[in-house]
Amino acid sequence: MKKNVILSGVIILFLVILGYFGCLNFKVFAKDLTEYKKLVKEAFESENWTELSKYSDDIIRYYPESGFGYFFKGIAMDELGDYELAIVNYTKAIKYEPNYAENYQNRGLAYFHNKDYDNAIADYKKALEIDPNHKLSQAQMQDAINAKKGFVIVKNGNVTNYSSINDPFYLVEEYKQMPQKRKKEIIDSVKKYSADTLPIYYIAVAEDIYPSNKNLAAFLYAIGRYRSIQDVMACADKSAYQAARMLPLVAPKTSVYISKMNSNELASLLQKVLDFDAKNPNRPDPKWICYHGVEVFSNNGKVSTIPKDEWNKNINNMRESTSKYIEELKLKDK
Repeated sequence: MKKNVILSGVIILFLVILGYFGCLNFKVFAKDLTEYKKLVKEAFESENWTELSKYSDDIIRYYPESGFGYFFKGIAMDELGDYELAIVNYTKAIKYEPNYAENYQNRGLAYFHNKDYDNAIADYKKALEIDPNHKLSQAQMQDAINAKKGFVIVKNGNVTNYSSINDPFYLVEEYKQMPQKRKKEIIDSVKKYSADTLPIYYIAVAEDIYPSNKNLAAFLYAIGRYRSIQDVMACADKSAYQAARMLPLVAPKTSVYISKMNSNELASLLQKVLDFDAKNPNRPDPKWICYHGVEVFSNNGKVSTIPKDEWNKNINNMRESTSKYIEELKLKDK
């Protein structure tokens, strides 16, 4: 009984000591905030986003009442492609520093990257309320307004190029430049055959997969190509056909691999595509590919399409034509 009392006393004493050090908020082991700011600056200027994230976490842990850590954590997450987490951290930074225009401007950029253009515009407006001369907010707000209409403006010297944010080639370039985390999300969605994944991503992902799994790459490419051609049929703007003819350029290695297949291999591949298409009728809006061409710019970001019934009729005709072509390929090897 006495041992238990002594043991209990020792445990209580240990917990009291532990609680005392816990009340120090771990600052005994923390760097001075000035030193952390120096490390954050170095990581930011060298564009080492992983290090920036780590130091920001330390500041948030040791100096939780400072908006500084949340601000740079937001920058790190935005650059690493986790836009939602960036928004969460910028929101916390705003809580501590509500009159700092850069907090709203940076959160606006994270919303923009996440394609939430309405919230991006609202944040840029708030930044301009705080600082009417905030030029970065002015420029980025115009980008968000344009993107909401369906196009972006890219300035090269004195030349201004208009690009639709839904154009297949714009989407491919955007995919290539994505942070690895975001790119992996698209690759995973393609591998899972997610119904909300655009056909152009099947083609783009095929080229990434090609070196390690050529047959899977060929299958993904063929699905993307087949459905892209289907979607072209929805467009009243005939320049979309030009986009469909150029799609092999998106995945040159994979398209060459398919071109070298014998008749039997090609027939088998096309049959798999037809079977997949029949079993997976749910899919994104086909209007995405209609944004190729000039109509989108002359019509304030809008496109025109043929009636749904006519589109479905064209799809059925295409399926029948492909089935006949498969039979012709099979006869070649007999």
